[in-house]
Parts: sequence; structure tokens; C-alpha cells
Amino acid sequence: MTSRPGARTRRFAQVAALGVALGLLLGVAGALAHPRAASAHAYVVSSTPANGAELTAAPTTVRVSFDEPVTLPGTADEATVLDESGARVDAGAPRLDAARTTLTIGIKPGIPKGAYIASWSVISADTHPVGGSLEFGYGVPATAAAAPETPQPSAVLSLFVGLAKGLLYLGLVVGLGVPPAALLLGAAADERHLVLRVARLGVAAAAAASVLQLVLQHLWESGGLATFAASSYAIAVYARIVALGIAAIVAGPAAADRPHRTARVVFAAAGLIAVGTVVVNGHGGSHAWWYFASTALHAISAVAWIGGLTVLGWLLLRGRLSADRLRRMPHWSLYAGLSVAALAASGITQGLVEVRYPAALVTTQYGWVLLIKLALVAVVLALAVRGHFWVRAESRAGDGAADAQPAPGRTAALRNRVRWEAGVAASVVVISGVLSSITPAAADYAPTVTAHEKIGPYRVTLEVAPARTGPETLKVTVLEPSFNAALPDSIDVELSQPGGPVKSLDVQFPYRIAGVLHPGRPTPVTFTSAAITVPRTGEWTASVTVVASALEQYTADLSYRVQ
Repeated sequence: MTSRPGARTRRFAQVAALGVALGLLLGVAGALAHPRAASAHAYVVSSTPANGAELTAAPTTVRVSFDEPVTLPGTADEATVLDESGARVDAGAPRLDAARTTLTIGIKPGIPKGAYIASWSVISADTHPVGGSLEFGYGVPATAAAAPETPQPSAVLSLFVGLAKGLLYLGLVVGLGVPPAALLLGAAADERHLVLRVARLGVAAAAAASVLQLVLQHLWESGGLATFAASSYAIAVYARIVALGIAAIVAGPAAADRPHRTARVVFAAAGLIAVGTVVVNGHGGSHAWWYFASTALHAISAVAWIGGLTVLGWLLLRGRLSADRLRRMPHWSLYAGLSVAALAASGITQGLVEVRYPAALVTTQYGWVLLIKLALVAVVLALAVRGHFWVRAESRAGDGAADAQPAPGRTAALRNRVRWEAGVAASVVVISGVLSSITPAAADYAPTVTAHEKIGPYRVTLEVAPARTGPETLKVTVLEPSFNAALPDSIDVELSQPGGPVKSLDVQFPYRIAGVLHPGRPTPVTFTSAAITVPRTGEWTASVTVVASALEQYTADLSYRVQ
């Protein structure tokens, strides 16, 4: 007689399920209370020449260094250097170093003295286009010419990219998550045939979604086909398609009759490779190794858990639960509980990195979609906890009898609950695909800080947006308190970080806009800067000089915080 699992196993499963729910709540609270810093897209950390530099000798190259690996999109204007008339003076194809963190743009020899602007468009490690520019002068001061904007994919294309990822995730869940759970739950020979047919359909759907991703990503990057075909993104998709093909062969009809240990190992290895390529081409591929590992754990846990729900809800609970399967249910409860625990822990890590700012949860598209996902996850967890207690109650009711079965109608109640759980979990998977195609909240979040100061006879307001690392724009509004003060002619601003390595960043203000004249009231004048890259968080000081004339200038320091 086969005995049912001991009290220790059941107690462990119960503690795991309850611990997951509590851990998720505490984790989310911790994520909001203690955000961690992390970049989401590639940022410029240095350049030669520096932005705004005045050179005494003609440069031969422009070198731009990024904080993470990037790729070139393969377009004709991916990196250019223009003179004041808009004519190109760059020479040869731009190139990246071996680490793909430094871009070099060649310059034609013998360029005349004048102002130049270098611009570039690259693809960051999370597949998002990133553009930038710098200005320099050769023999003359650098001007503040406007840089060309980086073209962004349309909203429709972005939506289709996200939906393709959702389809890919669902295919991986069905193709890779169903067979292990069926094995754990003791699927019979006829059930194994059905399980493997369903798994092969899931693998085929994942492969089709991967091909669709190649098409959509090529449209997203808008580059040359040959360059894209040899890119790291495309190579990862090729590897995924091969791995899925191997998984489909291993999960052939013969595997249902003669499940071999070697075949299981090959299937598991192919599945891990397929999931790993998804992580490499997503946000998980743009950070350190530990974040890649956390993201991979998140994906594997989701595949295992939701695949098991699919097995239960539509394949193995179609009739009254047998005594043997009832005895196996606590093992499934433990398997699901551990998967959800790993899912919650890795999800919290992702939230810390991708959201970073508490306010970003309610002010960015990524944050709102993430909140919807968390709400659905909470629903799934509630259903999972109910299912766990159902298993405990039925196991106790059997009292160890070999032929113990649930009472008539009880299996149907569990089946309906599991199907609801799997359905909501599937929607979470689709939302995850859409979420991975949205700019992370930490990158999209654009906080604005304002500082006020009286400088000489003027009242000055400094606005910084966004007040976070990366490109910032400053707006300085000067208001004279009386009609005796002249309207300011210009503004000089230098940024520095007290106690930090950045001693001076010169800010250019190409735009001066005088306010509307109102009789009896002073006229404000607003100066708007060109974008300047701020590389570090913390307290910054803006040394603001209001220039009223060549002989009348007033200076004061204004402080603000970069998140």
C-alpha cells in the first residue's frame, strides 16, 4: 500500500504558500520604500571631444563611450558629423570597439575652422533605440545648433512587438512547462500522449512567434537587413529556434511510451536555452549577470507554475480525481509554492531595477501596466492558496486509505478554480510581454525640480527636467523686481557636484524668450538650455550668473537633487 505524504511535507507546503503571499506584500512595500539605482538604456559617460569643446587642432575622430554595450542599426545616418551648413564631414563607417561600449566616428581630413555637431543613433542592450549628439568648435566656439531627433517606432509597431512577446511567452509556458508538471502528477500513458501533443503545439507557437519577432524587430530598428541578420539579437533568436526544434524532436510520440532519462535532460537543456535567449533579448540582457540570473529565474518559474496549472485545469482534472493523483497533489502544491516563491522574489528584483522611483509607478505607462500585472498576480495567489487548502482538506479526509477519492463534485470545483487561476496567469504572461516592450519606468520617469533665489536685483527660478541621471534640460526664468533693473541679456550656468568627481559642466542656453509686456508689471525673461548629460545622482549646484550688461553681472548658487 502506498502511503500518502507525511505531515512534514504537508506542513512545508503550507508554510511555503503562506510565506509567498506575505513575502510578496513585504517585497512590494520594500521596493517602494527603498528603490535602487539602475540605468535602463545606454547613457553617454564620456566623449572626445567633450560637448561644447573649442579645439585648436582639427580632430580626426569623435569617440563616444556608453555605460553598457550597444549595437549600430545599420542605417546610412546612424552616426554623422555635420558642419554649420548641414554638410556631412564624417568619413568611413562608424565602428564599435570589442566591448561594444565605445563608438568611433571618423572625420574627413582637412576640415575648415567652424562649429560642428556629431550625432548618433544606436540600439541599447534592451533593444530600444537611443540617440544623442555633441557639439564642438574647431578654431571657434561651439554653437548650440539643434540636434536631429532619434526616430522612434510607432505606437502600433510597439504594440505588435509586445503582443509577439506575449505569444512567445504563452508558447514557452505550454511547450516547456506542461511536460514536467504532467510527470510530477503521474500522467498515465494515454495522458502523456495528449500532454506531448499539446507541448509540441506550444513549441511550434513559440517558434512562430520567434520568427515574427525577427520581422518586427527589423522594422523596429529600421536598419539594413544584412546588418540586422548578423546582430546579437537575431543570433539569439536563431539559437532559440534551434533549441525549440530540439525540444519538439525529444517530445515526439515515442517519448510518451518510453520516457527516457536522457531525453528528459535534453528537453530540459533545450528549454533553458530557449528561455535564456528571451532574457538576453529583453531587459535582463542589459544589466549585470545577477540581474540576468534573476530575470531567467523569473521566466523559468512562470513557465513551471503556469504550465502546471494548464496540465491540471485542462488535461488531468477532466474527470474525478483518482486516489493515486490525490496522493500526488501535495507534491504539486509544494512544486507550485516553490515556483511562486521564486517568481515573487525575482519579480521584486525586477521592480527595484526597472521602476526605481516610487512616483514612477503612477506617472509612467510602465508603472500602470505593472500595477495591473501585480493586481492579477494577487488574484492568482489567492486562488492558489485556496487550492492548497483544498488539497490539504481532501488529503486529511482520505485518512491514508489507498482508494480514497474526493467526494462527487469536489474535483469539478477544483478544476474550475484551477482553470480560472490558469486563465488569469495566462493574462499575466501576455501583459509581461507587453511590459517588456515598454520603456522602463526608471527611464521614462521625468521628475521636475524647482529652485528659487534672489540674485542681485533679480528674482530667479531654476527648473530642471528631468532631475535624474542622463540628459537634463534647464530653464531659468529671470524677473526684475523693479523697473529700474535692465532686462537680462544672457545667462551663464555651470553645474558641479560638491564633493564629487564632476567639478564643472558648462550649460549652453541657445533660447531666450521675453515674456509678454504688461503695464505696471515687470517682464520675465526665460532662458532654455540645450540638453546636458548629468552622470551621477545626488546633490548638484548650479552656479547661475545673470548678465545684464558687460559691466553688470550677478552670480549665486542654486542647489537641486538628481535622483
